[in-house]
Amino acid sequence: MTAVSGTRRTMKELVDGTIRVQIDIDPMYRAQFLKLFPSIDMPIALAPLMIEPTPEAKPAFAQVSHKQVAAMLCKDSEFWEFWGEQKGASPETEDDAAISLRDWLGVKSRADIDTNAQAAEKFTRLVKDFEAWRKWAAD
Repeated sequence: MTAVSGTRRTMKELVDGTIRVQIDIDPMYRAQFLKLFPSIDMPIALAPLMIEPTPEAKPAFAQVSHKQVAAMLCKDSEFWEFWGEQKGASPETEDDAAISLRDWLGVKSRADIDTNAQAAEKFTRLVKDFEAWRKWAAD
């Protein structure tokens, strides 16, 4: 089974109870997305991605770098809310989130998280804290 990752942006409940969801797909997955979904009105399945992999899912996530996770988080409005609660000021844009995250980690680029052991350790703890916060906020 092939999948394409994306980030949920908005959700709207229609008059009949249908839920309409907007999902942003990273440009690097454009060709794969268009191949999988060549037309509208196609049935699909949705499932949340786990940022911290479970042991049985580890091989699939072993290919996801800290840089890629950081990019996904910086696009996630829930992460912005979490960041605001943790750091005192919520980012208002993806760029704000990226700048704030880089400053906090002490790196010049999100790619540096993959090569800087101290930043990687700090980032891993942040991701775990975010996942815990997300579960708590959902309850």
